[in-house]
Amino acid sequence: MTFDVQRLGPADLDLLLCLQERIRSTLPDPSVFQTSTPEFIAYCLADGGRCYRVVHDGEPVAYRMVYFPRDRPFNLAKDTTLPAVQYDAVAHWDTVAVMPAWRGHGLARLMNLRALGDLADSGVRHVFATSSPANPHGVRTLMEAGFQPVALVEKFGGRLRFLLYRPYPEPWAAPPARRLGPTRSAESAESAESAELIVPFSATDELARAFRDGWSGAGLRFDGPDGARLRMLRRPLPFRVGPR
Repeated sequence: MTFDVQRLGPADLDLLLCLQERIRSTLPDPSVFQTSTPEFIAYCLADGGRCYRVVHDGEPVAYRMVYFPRDRPFNLAKDTTLPAVQYDAVAHWDTVAVMPAWRGHGLARLMNLRALGDLADSGVRHVFATSSPANPHGVRTLMEAGFQPVALVEKFGGRLRFLLYRPYPEPWAAPPARRLGPTRSAESAESAESAELIVPFSATDELARAFRDGWSGAGLRFDGPDGARLRMLRRPLPFRVGPR
């Protein structure tokens, strides 16, 4: 089965708007899909980002948008102490959407790989993304692209989201191989500097406390179709998360 990842340009605004609407209309509850405005998409299609679609047998089936927020109000770096002088070096992994019939074919991974390669000449050094703790499969796809959860933040009208970060071009250093038992928790490991935590996605208070205490995500373990736990380590970040 062949999938073609294509980069889109300013002339493709109507094409991308049409694909966005097709995907939204196929969902059981279209209201859960947050659509992008034509103005935002046009910005990303021009010099404000990167946009891609996946085509199978001549039919578009997925798209991915990367956003360069620069000094605009919605820059995820503003949730951190990253200096404002570096805002031009920030990219967001923004919307990704796949036609329901084509989910499970790794299309997000294909677009992530292409988009990461295309950033080489962009000056980007910091890449951020958000994902819901209720969507562990989406978090896994981002982590496979080199992102790691570094905080829990409220976005999109107060919804709780992981803030994920990836340095660029070099990814995170590989985490140490040492592992503790699968039931290790924040309470039982907080005194061990080289230890790891294993925290359920559902334990959002415990996750938030661990992030505040200097832990960040390093791996993911699935408990079943919908349940997951985050493996956390203490690793240095180029910023702090929270008020400046």
